[in-house]
Amino acid sequence: DKAVNIPHEQVVAEFVKRGIAKDAPVVLYCKSGRRSGMANDNLTAAGYTQIYNAGGYEILLAKKPKQ
Repeated sequence: DKAVNIPHEQVVAEFVKRGIAKDAPVVLYCKSGRRSGMANDNLTAAGYTQIYNAGGYEILLAKKPKQ
């Protein structure tokens, strides 16, 4: 619902710019899971503690509960 597209190489700077708390829960995903993994590593190294890498978008959709 509140997805924001942020390039993985800019994710830490963008989180700082947006004032996202280091303990705010954040779910990362991308097309394949590779870039979300890099973003996860960068955010974790920067001290963010509630980061969840959901991987690839198709995998994320497959995990979505049926309504």
